[in-house]
Amino acid sequence: MNGKRWLICADGVWPSEEVWQPLKQRSDVIIACDGALHQCLERGFEPNVVIGDMDSVAEKAMKKTQETIEWLSVKNQDSSDLAKAIDHARQHDPLQIDIIGVEGGSVGHQIAPYFALVDAPQNTTIYSAGARIMCVKDSAIELHSIEKGSQVSLFAFGAADGVTLTGCEWVLENETLTTGTRGLNNKSLAAKIKLVVEQGAVLLCVEPDQSGPFGR
Repeated sequence: MNGKRWLICADGVWPSEEVWQPLKQRSDVIIACDGALHQCLERGFEPNVVIGDMDSVAEKAMKKTQETIEWLSVKNQDSSDLAKAIDHARQHDPLQIDIIGVEGGSVGHQIAPYFALVDAPQNTTIYSAGARIMCVKDSAIELHSIEKGSQVSLFAFGAADGVTLTGCEWVLENETLTTGTRGLNNKSLAAKIKLVVEQGAVLLCVEPDQSGPFGR
């Protein structure tokens, strides 16, 4: 499984089929977080792996798929099922990790996935109904094929130094961002944007005018 493209399905509200179906088709390995198994089965496919404490998986579904799915029971209550899935994927040196199903449910469960990105590999992206979100930590990232006028927002986790953003209406050049809303609602001016974070972690959220995943 090393070097593969992974899709992690969380047990929240999924984005539209326009979004998740292309992610599924280009994935090599699919992980369902606990009860997300049922969401996968309802959409006509089985994941390769189910991970979690299995408290949301029906016994009937477990018996039906026990020979075709790898079951990883991890009962660490200090870590969410999503964090467990990310950690499992990380161990296989993934080419890319895509995540869906993080919306809906309690407020805490909706916020937690974005903090999980801080400890995730750089090549991890959350796809929501209308955005893709990733964390840039002590590194740089370039996004291509972005629709002009897309909303681009930055959120620093603590202090982030040497932040440079190009390709947007409000350019940042070697600046310091702190936790707050200063980086909210910028706009892309070109098909490519680049974000550099020399030290620290910054959440990057891109909301295109059109739905569906788009190229990196």
